[in-house]
Amino acid sequence: MEQRRLLLVVVISLVILVSYNELVLKQYRHPRPAAAPGLPADSPPLAPVDGGVPKPASDLTAPSDGQDLIVVETDLVRAVLTPVGARLKNLYLKQYRRSVDPDSDMLNLVDDAAILPLTLQLGPKASDAALRYKPDRTGMELRGSERGEIAFIGETAGLRLEKRFIFTADNYLFLVETRVSGPETPQSVGLVMTPMPVDIASSRVHEVAIALDGHSLIQESATDLLKKPQDLRASAWGGFGVQYFLAAAVPVPPPAPSSMTAVDGLPVVRIDVPVVQGEAKFAVFMGPKAPDILARAGLGLDRALDFGWFWFVAIPLLQGMKWLHTVTGNYGVSIILLTTIVKIATIPLTRTTFRNMREMQRIQPQIQKLRERFKDDQVALQKETMELYRRHHVNPLSGCLPMVLQLPIFVGLYNALQHAIELRHAPFALWINDLSAPDRLMIAGFGVPVLTILMGVSMFVQQWLTPQQGDPTQQRMMMIMPLIFTFMFINFPAGLVLYWLVNNVLTIGQQYWMMRSSA
Repeated sequence: MEQRRLLLVVVISLVILVSYNELVLKQYRHPRPAAAPGLPADSPPLAPVDGGVPKPASDLTAPSDGQDLIVVETDLVRAVLTPVGARLKNLYLKQYRRSVDPDSDMLNLVDDAAILPLTLQLGPKASDAALRYKPDRTGMELRGSERGEIAFIGETAGLRLEKRFIFTADNYLFLVETRVSGPETPQSVGLVMTPMPVDIASSRVHEVAIALDGHSLIQESATDLLKKPQDLRASAWGGFGVQYFLAAAVPVPPPAPSSMTAVDGLPVVRIDVPVVQGEAKFAVFMGPKAPDILARAGLGLDRALDFGWFWFVAIPLLQGMKWLHTVTGNYGVSIILLTTIVKIATIPLTRTTFRNMREMQRIQPQIQKLRERFKDDQVALQKETMELYRRHHVNPLSGCLPMVLQLPIFVGLYNALQHAIELRHAPFALWINDLSAPDRLMIAGFGVPVLTILMGVSMFVQQWLTPQQGDPTQQRMMMIMPLIFTFMFINFPAGLVLYWLVNNVLTIGQQYWMMRSSA
C-alpha cells in the first residue's frame, strides 16, 4: 500500500511538472490593439517642454520611411535601417526560414508596428522616433570576421544626436553607440525593444517580455504588462523572447535600470543608460536561443535559456543529442538513440523498482489477511506488516526510490528537447517533417495526431504490465494516466512525443523481459 501510494505521488508529481510548464509558464499573447497614428516623416523637430525636456509631437510612435532604407548584409543577418528615427525596420536571420519550406522567406524578428526597435527615449516624454537622420552611407556588406559601422546624425532644437551601429559579420550581437550634445542634453538615454512578429511564437510557448535583473530572470506576458508595468533596478539585459529566439538590449556597462511597459497598447521594454560625457552605449542581440551562440555573445544572455530545476541534466543531454546528430544526420533518430542510451543507463534502477513491486504484489494476500485480523489494532497491524516485509526482504519505499532518482533524467531530457532550436523545421520520417511542431497525419482533410495516439497506447500497455497492488481506486487512477498524458501531449512538438513514445516502448520491452525472467 505504502509503495503504491508513493508511486502514485511520483506519477502525479510528473503530471504537475509538465502541466506547470504548459499551463502556468506558457504565456498567452493576445492580439495587439492598433497603435495610434504616428507622425509623417517630415514632422516638426523636437521642441523644449517642461523645463527643457525635449518633446516631439508624438512620443515613440512614428511611421517607418519606405524610401532611402539602409541595408546591412552580414553572413548571419540582413538588417534594414530607416533614416527616420534611425530605427530597425527589419532584421532577417539568413539561416532560419519562416516555415518548413526551404524556399520560404527568411525569418524576420521585427514586427511592422508603429513603434520600431532601437528607438531612443530621450526624456520622460521625448524620443527620436520622428527625427530624420542623415546616414553617412547607403549600405554595408560584411563577410568573415569583418567589422563595420554606420553613423546617423540628426539635429533638432537644442539637441544634436549621433547614432552609430557597429556590426560584425559573424555575430548576432551588434553595438548601438549614441552621442548627445546641446543645452537640452538628457541625463539618460533609453533604448526601446519591441515584440517580434506573432507568427514566430509557437502555438505552445508564446512571446514574453524578459529581463535578467540581478540574479532573477523576469518574464511577463503582454497582457500582464498592459495591466501592470514593471520597473527594474539593475538589469543585465532586457527585451523579448519566444521559444527559439531572443531580441534583447544590453547596457554598456551593465547593469542599468529597465522598464517593462506598454505604449499605445504595444508592449515595450526599455533599457536606460546614463549619459556620461555625452555618450551612452548599448549592445543588442537579435538571434537564435542556441546555447553556443548565447555563450559566445556573453553578457549573461545564456540565462535566456531556462532549462528548469534539472538544468545540470538537460544541458549534457542536449549536447549528447547534437553529437549523435553528427553521426546519424537525423534528429529524430538521434532522439531515439539518446532515449535508448538513457534507458540502458537506468536499467539497474528500473530492475530494482520492478522486482520490489513484484514482491509486493505477491504478499498482498498476506497483507490483506493482516488487515482483517488486526482491523481494530493499528499498532499491532503496523508491527506485523513490518515483520512481513522483513521476512520477504521487501522495503515499501525502496521500489519507488529508483523512480524518484530517474525523475531528474526524464524531466531534464524533456526540457532539453523543449528548448532545442535544432529541432525547429527538422524532419524525421514519413509525415513528420518538423520535430518542433505537433505531429499531424492528414486523413480526409483532418489532422490525426498518430504519434500522440501511439504514445497513449504505449502508456496503457506499460500500466497494464506493471504489477498491480493497492486498492482498486488507486489502480483505476493509475490506468487513466495514459488518457491524461495523451490529452496533454496532443499539441506537444513531435520531438517530445517521440521521446516519450520510445521511452514507453523500451520500458514495455524491459518489463516483458523481467516478467519472463522471474516466471
